[in-house]
Amino acid sequence: MTKGDETLGSDLLEEFWRWAVAQYEDVQVREGLLELQESAGLIILEAMFLAWLGHRGQAIGEEDQRRIRMAITPWVEGVVLPLRRQRQSWTDMPSMITNRRALLGLELEAEHVLAGLLVDALPMKEQLTDVSTPVVERNLSQLPELKDVVPRRRVVDMLGR
Repeated sequence: MTKGDETLGSDLLEEFWRWAVAQYEDVQVREGLLELQESAGLIILEAMFLAWLGHRGQAIGEEDQRRIRMAITPWVEGVVLPLRRQRQSWTDMPSMITNRRALLGLELEAEHVLAGLLVDALPMKEQLTDVSTPVVERNLSQLPELKDVVPRRRVVDMLGR
């Protein structure tokens, strides 16, 4: 990778990260995505990445989705989920509030690393100027957790705008 590619990757990472954080700040979006995380095992940042790609006009296929999963699974299973489980296990323990906050910070850092893994998993194309919601929905349909139309439609409604 050349220095120019590294800068482009860093710029795209920060563009995606800012977009994802802005989406997550919407209470309805956050609650809806967290519900699907609990009920269906949705990896929220992965769904956001596919929606963001759709907004950029980049459609993905099954092979792209497999590549993404291969790139992120070790990090999600080895770092993100254990941090989340530990933080959640301390929810009802007032004596652990400081530790919960520290874990939340680590979890956020782990999510940022995950965002970098997502951006690096696929060759990124130039952003198109005239993009419609069907690309977002097509991308999200690649997620096994969103194969059913009802949960996929919910995520498209949340992230497709």
